[in-house]
Amino acid sequence: MGLDCGGKMGQFILVIINTVFLLMGLGLFIPGIVLQTNIDFVSDEIKPVLDQVSVTGIALGDVVKNLGIGFIIVGVFVFLVAVLGLMGACCKSKCLLTIYAIIVLLILLSQIVVVILWFTMQNQLNSVVKDELSTSLKNNFREDSLKGSNQLSNGWNYIFLTLKCCGVNAVTAGNAGDFANTPNWTKGSKKIPTSCCVGVTASNYTAPPTCTDNVAAGTYYTSGCYDALINKFDTSKYSSVFLGVGVTIIIIEILAFIFIFSLCSPQSAFVGDKKIEKNSLNE
Repeated sequence: MGLDCGGKMGQFILVIINTVFLLMGLGLFIPGIVLQTNIDFVSDEIKPVLDQVSVTGIALGDVVKNLGIGFIIVGVFVFLVAVLGLMGACCKSKCLLTIYAIIVLLILLSQIVVVILWFTMQNQLNSVVKDELSTSLKNNFREDSLKGSNQLSNGWNYIFLTLKCCGVNAVTAGNAGDFANTPNWTKGSKKIPTSCCVGVTASNYTAPPTCTDNVAAGTYYTSGCYDALINKFDTSKYSSVFLGVGVTIIIIEILAFIFIFSLCSPQSAFVGDKKIEKNSLNE
């Protein structure tokens, strides 16, 4: 006995849904790889500085270093769940579809929570990260050196060199910017550290007074490190991709859940074929 019209239509739609679901998994996996390649700047010298900032109880250094890996893992998981759904639909297996339905429900609930938190806490989270970076710079910057006795000062100078930025907030010409509020740095005549100056490298750590003392236009990095860090992730692009994929997956999961119930209901011939065929043979 074959599937009735409703069962065939449900099976077809479930296959289409999971095919799209599978592509959505790739939609998280591939950008995750791209994102991971953009965070190679988190060296052993820089990570201690980022670890001074906490994001929902997790050190920022760990978040930054593993963010791409997290999206890759989620993408692979979504891909495998889609494969499970395809197998359940194509093989007409009630067992596989039941497991699939449970997993989809758990993913759906967690994703709804994440999306709600994204919309409600994004601006607040950005503000907290920026404030904590500013506090860290103020309290921990002590030396204009890459190999000094203070690990956090070394880390900040590596950040300025690597991200080509200066301070947490952008420095304007002739001003010390955030470095006007670094009481633990005995700066002498300097307004900004050597690491903020254009052309300085780790192997040639020197800069003219026109940069460090006068902060002359064109001699120093004009970007603040908070913005440089955000731009490193290209959040305007990646956040739109991740959020768009996430919302699409939620819609797909809801549709999948609906069709799973329609196919696995007692009234559906979808999961009863083998039993009906066996009874027919016995008769």
